[in-house]
Amino acid sequence: MNTFKKGKIGEESAEKYLIERGYTLVARNFKAHPGEIDLVMTSGCDLVFVEVKAWKNLPFADLEKSIDARKQHRIKAVSQVFMLQNPALSRSKTIRYDVLFVDGEGKITHIKDAFGDY
Repeated sequence: MNTFKKGKIGEESAEKYLIERGYTLVARNFKAHPGEIDLVMTSGCDLVFVEVKAWKNLPFADLEKSIDARKQHRIKAVSQVFMLQNPALSRSKTIRYDVLFVDGEGKITHIKDAFGDY
């Protein structure tokens, strides 16, 4: 299975997981300079920008390192564009950044507020 297809399956699994827990989908694969946000969701009073990482054999510790400060900065920059384009939604919500890791068997590890304070 190629990387793109594995990523899409991981994103679909993550979306289903979040919806089952009461989240509402706002956008998928939101693109803006300098990158993309996999999922934009709401959960109660939170607007949640979600990064999904799907992997098969990579050790979890290495996977966590893939969301380094540079990647976090890009995701936050793209989220700023989203909020500028959706001011009513972003004004009414608290902003949060979550990461979901999806392994080869479909097990999901959800890290809420993975990037700390907005």
